[in-house]
Amino acid sequence: MKRVICSLLFLLPIIGTKVTAQSMTYLPDVAKRNQIQVMELGAGVLTPDFYYNMFHKNYKKTAYLPTSPKNSLRMTTYLSSKPQVEFADSIEADLKSRAKIEALNLADREVDLAWTSIGNKLDNTLRKYRNNINSLSGKTKNDEIEEWKSLADQYDFAIKTIKKAYLANSQRQKQYMTIYDEICKTNELLVDRVKTLTLKKQPIES
Repeated sequence: MKRVICSLLFLLPIIGTKVTAQSMTYLPDVAKRNQIQVMELGAGVLTPDFYYNMFHKNYKKTAYLPTSPKNSLRMTTYLSSKPQVEFADSIEADLKSRAKIEALNLADREVDLAWTSIGNKLDNTLRKYRNNINSLSGKTKNDEIEEWKSLADQYDFAIKTIKKAYLANSQRQKQYMTIYDEICKTNELLVDRVKTLTLKKQPIES
């Protein structure tokens, strides 16, 4: 029994401390908070008034002045940060301008308007070229015919590549015209070759 009583007496201070610790709440120091506000903002109220009048009268007089160290530092910081704000605003304006340009570029690249103006011409020219290749049948070697066909396949592949490419319509138009000119030149050479073989009536070589 004595042991139990002694144990309880030993634990009472600890239990009391724990209860007290759990019941404690934060009590803000208004005077310190006001002083920090004056120090940081250069505005507010220093309390208690009698304390600053008695012990920090000079500080109270200068705390609100524009020439006080805190206010001077605050003004210096503001002036040094103002160009950064202007620089940030200029970056934002540049980014917005660039975003508008990219939006227009994206819209220009999504629809292949160039093909609507030159697509039929390209298809017809390539079709004529392939038909002229067929005219070589029986007039020359198969190896030569395959070479002409290989060029036709290359032109067809180039056209499909330009269709899928992420290009502005002006660039697409330029590329389509380049392919068109190449097909026309090659077709002229092919026609001349067919005429030459027809005149010579060259026999088929196995």
